[in-house]
Amino acid sequence: MWKNKHVIIALLVAPILAILAWFAVGQIAGEKAQVAEPGAAYPLVARSNCRWESGECELVNNNLKMTILPLELGAQYTRLSLDSEFPLAQATFALISGGSEVAANATHDESPDAAAQMTVTIPAFADPEAVLRVAVTVHESLYFAEIPVVFMRPEEPRFTR
Repeated sequence: MWKNKHVIIALLVAPILAILAWFAVGQIAGEKAQVAEPGAAYPLVARSNCRWESGECELVNNNLKMTILPLELGAQYTRLSLDSEFPLAQATFALISGGSEVAANATHDESPDAAAQMTVTIPAFADPEAVLRVAVTVHESLYFAEIPVVFMRPEEPRFTR
């Protein structure tokens, strides 16, 4: 069987054709990205680093990417930074902890990239099950997400030498 050149060529060509067919079907029948309409609301997808103690949370919707970083974790308050590639018109955060909700509006940073950077101060929380809701206005479109707060605690090294 392995001495037949037709079988060997077929074994080499079949996987290549399968991969090309997979891409062709994606191009023909796949969903095309739409331009965001002003006034419409779109969800942001939380990346995997939002679900563990990474020290940052990335939110994505197509080519819109935002990063939430904890700047200060005080006993009374928590200060967060929101960085984006696009200018942010407005950002509102709501902390849901123990059945109560506290909302806060973000303000622009005093930096050269102020249009794409905002900070917000929210009350400190002790509940590890707390949730952070984020609503951001970019180019007259609203983007929103609901994320766990576990990312705010940076991961401690597990192994030492």
